[in-house]
Order: sequence, then structure tokens, then C-alpha cells
Amino acid sequence: MGYNLGGLLIRKKLESTVEIEKLLKEKVTYTEEVGFEDAVTSFKENVVDVLHTEKGTLLVYELGRLYDISDRKEEVIQFMVSDVSDTYYFEHYNKEELKRKYITSEGEIAEDIGTGSFNIEEDVIDEIWGLTNQFLQYESSESVFEGVFKRYQIR
Repeated sequence: MGYNLGGLLIRKKLESTVEIEKLLKEKVTYTEEVGFEDAVTSFKENVVDVLHTEKGTLLVYELGRLYDISDRKEEVIQFMVSDVSDTYYFEHYNKEELKRKYITSEGEIAEDIGTGSFNIEEDVIDEIWGLTNQFLQYESSESVFEGVFKRYQIR
């Protein structure tokens, strides 16, 4: 399956609309619940799908949106995955400190700052789903693939 999506991973439970709006710096309105496949494959403009556990939150949205995460007090990862254009963006902050930034396009590294976070020799989306399971701290029998997302319209 080819992915074409952007997202944020936060090591904090964001469940209120106010918290989501503060993070995105945009107003949102809840519309419905969706499953994993719908959240990561059927993108509509100005929609964000949010999955949270007691330990973390995953937000998934259309490719091309970038948010300033450099001022977050908690650990946060921003990513974009475009298998169609072979472009990948990864940015990892912990307590306002940049830990890793990695951008590739058509196999060429455009930016590579810091170390750790993920193995660049592996498939980027597989590394993202692995980090998602770590941030959300699922039990061994659970994973992001079974998650129920709350869909919000960005206004």
C-alpha cells in the first residue's frame, strides 16, 4: 500500500478539542469516528483524524501541512510520507530540543540533522508505525492498526 499523508505523534494524551486546536493553531469541529484504513488512506482537505491512548496521541492529515512543533514541552514527532513522489519528512523534538530531522526526496537526502529516532535503512512508514506504537504505549496485543480515530474538520 502506498501512503500519502502527514501526521504528528505526541507523547501526551490530547483528547479535548481545545488541546487539539492549541496544537494545530486552527479551529476544529468533531464530525465522526473512523477506522485506521479510512484515517490513513482517504484524505479530504482540511480534515484531521486523531487517535489517543492514556499515554499519547497520533494526528493524521493530508500531505503538505506542516506545523511548528519546536515550542512543545513534550516529546513530539512530525512526519510526511509520500510513497507516490518518494518524499519523506521526519522531525523529532523533545522538550523544545531538535533531536532529529530527516528529509529525503527521490532517494536523495535533502536534510539530515541529529541521530536516533529511527533507522534510515528501514522503510520510513514502518518506522513511523513502530514509533506510533511506542508513543501510544499499546499493550503487546494491540496496535495503531486497530485504533478508532476521531475525525475533525479544520475550519
